Amino acid sequence: MDAFLLKRIVAELSEGLRGALVSKVSQPQDREIVLTLWTGREELRLLVSAHAELCRIHLTTRRVPNPPSPPRFCQYLRRHLAGMRLAAISVTPFDRLVRMEFFSSRPDAEHDRTTLFAELYGRHANLIYANPDGLILEPLRTISPEESRIREVAPGIPYRPLPKPERTFLPEITPADAERIWSMGWEGLARVLQKEVSGLGQELAHEAAGRGKGGAVDLYAAVRELVRRYEEDDFSPGIGTLPTGKKRLLPFPCPEAGFVDFSPAPSANEAADLYYGETARNHEDAVLRQQIRSRLSALLRKERHKLENVSGDEERLEEGRKGGELGETLKANLASLRKGMAEFRGIPLDPAKTPVENMTRYFQQHKKARRAAEIVRKRKREVSESVYYLESLESQLASASTREDLLAVRQELSASFAPRKQGKKKPVKATGRTVPPQVEEHVFRGYTILLGKNNVGNDRIVKELAAPDDLWLHTQGIPGSHVLIRRTPGKEIPDEVVEEGARLAVFHSKARGSRNVPVFLAEARHVSKFKGAKPGLVRIAKYRTLNVR
Repeated sequence: MDAFLLKRIVAELSEGLRGALVSKVSQPQDREIVLTLWTGREELRLLVSAHAELCRIHLTTRRVPNPPSPPRFCQYLRRHLAGMRLAAISVTPFDRLVRMEFFSSRPDAEHDRTTLFAELYGRHANLIYANPDGLILEPLRTISPEESRIREVAPGIPYRPLPKPERTFLPEITPADAERIWSMGWEGLARVLQKEVSGLGQELAHEAAGRGKGGAVDLYAAVRELVRRYEEDDFSPGIGTLPTGKKRLLPFPCPEAGFVDFSPAPSANEAADLYYGETARNHEDAVLRQQIRSRLSALLRKERHKLENVSGDEERLEEGRKGGELGETLKANLASLRKGMAEFRGIPLDPAKTPVENMTRYFQQHKKARRAAEIVRKRKREVSESVYYLESLESQLASASTREDLLAVRQELSASFAPRKQGKKKPVKATGRTVPPQVEEHVFRGYTILLGKNNVGNDRIVKELAAPDDLWLHTQGIPGSHVLIRRTPGKEIPDEVVEEGARLAVFHSKARGSRNVPVFLAEARHVSKFKGAKPGLVRIAKYRTLNVR
């Protein structure tokens, strides 16, 4: 949020919120607070964010769930700010420092006046609550002298604003400054403007560069026009669209900055709420996707490591199985063996053991390997199924396009691989919604084709929706969706419909884009779940293979 838009937003807030009562304080995100304000006519929610990428202040209609327990900063504001009234709100000219002053007439109030400073400076953003004497009562982020040589932020010390950057202040720019900036334009005029002039955001820097591309005189005139619009409150806020489809929040139309469309808003607060609401949702989805991806990657590394260990056990068992043959050789040649021999016909012997003891040792190795073989095979099958299942979730995550899809993957992952908690195990009641089975329906040449969009949906196809004569398809050994082609009784399914089902199976799998992909084709009667199978895993009794080119 740049200084221009911020001025307009603060002006609207000052007009509509002066005297409003702070009835509630919440902190839905780490660096974001929401003040619920009663104006005497209606209840409004003021969002103040110190997020590095989304720092802003505006009225919001979006509701985000609060954490189970409020963070420290929220607790402090609830104790001291709730119940006070907003006396004034202002912003430093051509800057992003917002000052909110509160007062209280209650006799039990610890402070009759306090100030909340919102420093909306990107990665340096912070929220600082101070008393009438300017002493910091509580900051959102504490900054120690070791973290910053510029300024310390901690309770009990005087509040000091961040020092002004060593750049030309926007309203003080001169023709000589414009000439100097123009001469450096080979780096990119918009970039140089942002680098050399404080108070100018990215979009307005591009607008000034576009208007001033004719020379230093034009550049100076473009910058002065921006200063005029700020000083005269000449704003018409809205959302601009770039040729790439990306949207930006603007204080007024900026055609020279490359925007091909501009959607005006009734107010700056409404424009900000609309823009940042969508941006925040996208950011939350990206964070959620990354969290799921990290959890999946960690589990896959763990399960693949287990698989390597089990494969090593198999190799060691092969050595143990050879003990039977070696024992029989020693048994047939007991008369030739003597205690103290180190080997016989290439068979290692223990010199401290008698011939019979060496023979018995090899027979015991063979017996032990036979007993362990079935255990190792079963364990390898279980771990292989876990790896395959996690890879199927990885494929679902890659194709997830909505928040509901992401939540479905997370819920399924949590249900199958619940994190272990330290300490005594307590019975936990299942809470929350179950993972919804997502099944998509297609119609091709009059035939209905069902497609599982997640593992629970795949299970529903196999367990509930499939009739014995229907055709089931799935990529061979590759995680992906189950595909079911409905068969009309007494009629055969044409080859082109089967081929379409196979193409869908490949398209909705990790083999998307590959060539010559093998696909299982089976009647649904031959596909079943097995005991202990995770969602989406089945056993196929009879099938044939198609190759999708």
